[in-house]
Amino acid sequence: MLLLQNVSKTYKTGVKALHDVNLKIDQGEFVYIIGATGSGKSSLIMLIDGEEIPTTGTVEVAGIDVGKLKHRKVPMYRRNIGVVFQDYRLLPSKTVFENVAFALEVINLPRLEIRRRVRQVLELVGLEDKVNAFPHQLSGGQKQRVAIARAIANQPKVLIADEPTGNLDPDTAKGIMDLLELINREQQTTVLMVTHDRNIVDQHRHRTIKLEAGYVVADFKDGGYIHHV
Repeated sequence: MLLLQNVSKTYKTGVKALHDVNLKIDQGEFVYIIGATGSGKSSLIMLIDGEEIPTTGTVEVAGIDVGKLKHRKVPMYRRNIGVVFQDYRLLPSKTVFENVAFALEVINLPRLEIRRRVRQVLELVGLEDKVNAFPHQLSGGQKQRVAIARAIANQPKVLIADEPTGNLDPDTAKGIMDLLELINREQQTTVLMVTHDRNIVDQHRHRTIKLEAGYVVADFKDGGYIHHV
């Protein structure tokens, strides 16, 4: 599903963000990406979703060489990728339904299919009773559930969750983790979760990849932060 071979990334500023990274992530895996600020986590994610291209090496996602994509082909490629952010990035003037539907409107899905799919994913994330609510009427956990619904509306092969529990209290964070695990398990969506939350990583065990100064320094198949790091 995801294959990185000898990937390095150096920015025009001279910053060397990644060094000779080799990773293989299978379809349906749930993987944590951990590491301190500046360790290369964001650069890794940007290479996978096509925002950046590697300086050397290859990044393949679902058989597509991301670094060789023509610029006009990147939006089409990104239909394979769903992204959830720490700060939700919802459209404040749109309802919950409209926020999720927007992700499908931009790919010109038929209106009836949009309605069916939006109701389906809102039911999955437990927000079927909030279709007409606006973001300011929702709790942080509910906003994150909307963001997840929007990210999976197009049935992506890969779901990237960038610090999805960072702004949430422990109980709400656990609910979001349970939801991500449900999506991973039931839809066989590959989940890559960037996180600093040691408790989450230790309580919800999954493969854990640690970056340090642009290098992969650990890859724990059995997960766990506190016991290994």
